[in-house]
Amino acid sequence: MTSSAPTPDPGEPAGPLTDGLVTLRPTASADSYHFAVVTDEREVGHVELRDLGGAVGELTWGIEEADRRQGYATRAVRLVTVHALRTLGLHRVQAEVAAHDRASLRIAARAGLRREGLLRAHRTAEGERHDVVVLARLTGDPEPDTHEGFIGLVNSSLPRTRLIAHVVIRDPQQRILLAQVTYKPDWELPGGVVEPFESPREGAARETWEEVGIELPIGKLLSVDWLPPWRGWDDAVELLFDGGIHEPEALLSTFTLAPHEIRQVEFCTLDQVRERCLPGTYRRLAAVLGAPEGAVLYLERGVTPGSPEPLV
Repeated sequence: MTSSAPTPDPGEPAGPLTDGLVTLRPTASADSYHFAVVTDEREVGHVELRDLGGAVGELTWGIEEADRRQGYATRAVRLVTVHALRTLGLHRVQAEVAAHDRASLRIAARAGLRREGLLRAHRTAEGERHDVVVLARLTGDPEPDTHEGFIGLVNSSLPRTRLIAHVVIRDPQQRILLAQVTYKPDWELPGGVVEPFESPREGAARETWEEVGIELPIGKLLSVDWLPPWRGWDDAVELLFDGGIHEPEALLSTFTLAPHEIRQVEFCTLDQVRERCLPGTYRRLAAVLGAPEGAVLYLERGVTPGSPEPLV
């Protein structure tokens, strides 16, 4: 194997690896480490570690159908992974698993490989095209049985829901500041998608500064709204923050609009919001304007859960 440390010749595998239940017996291979998976002196499958160069190895495995769901694959993959990182001196061991193969995804995770990303319509060895999940374990990753390792594994596989933070800026007549954006026909509130590891309030403030060029104090939370998948977007959570009440002329005179993103801004009545914005945006703002002072609303699709209003 190619690595930063000397490794055995792949054509001359090292001795058997075992955890007491599963034993891996090396078999000859010209360009990889290939092992038979053996338990009770019976061969139940195989696992292979292929050299990708640069101290990186790639795992593949298979268990006979009658011997599946016994934990043999997980044990075998973990044995080879640990051997590769500790003995062979590899920096990274990875696997590419079909996205629909939930059993193999669980095997990889239990063996300590963290989910990293998706290869869309990836070509397999059989010439088929389907989505493939990339998982990997690095030499510095905590052991999967430790608390830190468990958190890292679970965190890598959790859903990634978009978080959106917008700001409700009003004038004394309760008109709401909207922006006509350059990239779609409907108007929007100031704000946008929160970046990774950024707080929602920080995201709302940053987006507002990027769009209109002012550092606006972000007030209290007004609403939390869950948005379902829509037009190619996955689901999301949108937060509305209070941007305060301002005299229009005084506030607008401080703006410097981002020309690549914002065409114009305008304080709009709720009827204008209905005309210019998506239905969900209108419902969300109507709910916020009609809420009792100090209330924080929980919404789904812009309305209170269980509302009879059409969810368009």
